Amino acid sequence: MKLISLLDRLAATPGAPTTATPRRELLQQFGRVAVAALPLAFGSLPAAAGTKETSYDALTQLLLLERLQKALYTQALAASGLIPATQIAGFQRMLLHQTQHEAFLVLVLQNAGAAIQPVPTFDFSGRHGVSANPVLFPNVLSDYDAFLALAQQLEDLGVRLYKTHTFSVSDSQALKSLLRQHAVEAEHSAHVRGLRRGRGVVVKNWPSDADAPIARPAAAQALTTAATGGDENVFQYLTAGVKVPFSNFLLIRDNTAIHDTALAEAFDEPVSLAVAQAALSLFI
Repeated sequence: MKLISLLDRLAATPGAPTTATPRRELLQQFGRVAVAALPLAFGSLPAAAGTKETSYDALTQLLLLERLQKALYTQALAASGLIPATQIAGFQRMLLHQTQHEAFLVLVLQNAGAAIQPVPTFDFSGRHGVSANPVLFPNVLSDYDAFLALAQQLEDLGVRLYKTHTFSVSDSQALKSLLRQHAVEAEHSAHVRGLRRGRGVVVKNWPSDADAPIARPAAAQALTTAATGGDENVFQYLTAGVKVPFSNFLLIRDNTAIHDTALAEAFDEPVSLAVAQAALSLFI
């Protein structure tokens, strides 16, 4: 795949000329005087990024997500006896996908002239590396069910983040790749959910109000909010304030209206950069 065109067109805005954009203008379109290291801690984004998400914001947050998922599966596979032998190959495959996604995002950012953030040290207990802090995600690397619950929420969040951020990037080649990665995140989410259901948890292969809630301390609620909060929404919009008239949709097989629950389950809701960052920051 040729990605060199991203040097000129990654951050092109709607309505901009379709001809190649000089690198200086590209960096201005990123909303930065220079694309340097953007602080990733929640609340540290510049004011401009808080009001208008840029391609750099989107890709950097996706990179953080992929690194987080990669670290989780790397540590889980290294934890003796955590993952049943019959499931190891599946998680090795998922780890390979996250590694490939990370490499792609790094390449895109590098080709756009952006500085690459160093890989954080992730703490899956939620204690931020401080032993005196409370444990928000207990036994994640020693109890298989606790591990699966966290993996599910991170994969659910991944689906929403790709849905949110993919179309912030206008380069057609990058867009196609990001859409494929979105589909892979959805596959991972469905796989983990299926594993949990096989262990007796009431959960569907997709986010649903019928899913059994995952018990978390209040301080960890940001992850649940980012992973599935708002997915119960039964309205989608044609344009701002104009709803899609789902009430007019009928099931052909019996000429009845589509049930609200089915409508809610049919769509992945987007998630804001700030809400997602609050969840990701729980592990840094």
